[in-house]
Amino acid sequence: MDDSPKGLCGWSLKENKLFELALVVVDENHPELWEVVATMVGGQKCIGDVQEHYVSLLRDLKL
Repeated sequence: MDDSPKGLCGWSLKENKLFELALVVVDENHPELWEVVATMVGGQKCIGDVQEHYVSLLRDLKL
């Protein structure tokens, strides 16, 4: 289990870095994109968590 401090949305710095790395290395057209990203984050996040985090990231980038 990751004991790193969690932000308001419950993602540690390590999880965020793994999430960002996964978005870079996994083809956005991969048929199981969110499953692969969730696994790469460490398996502690469900597919829904990963998708919500992605939407949040996109929203932040538009600011």
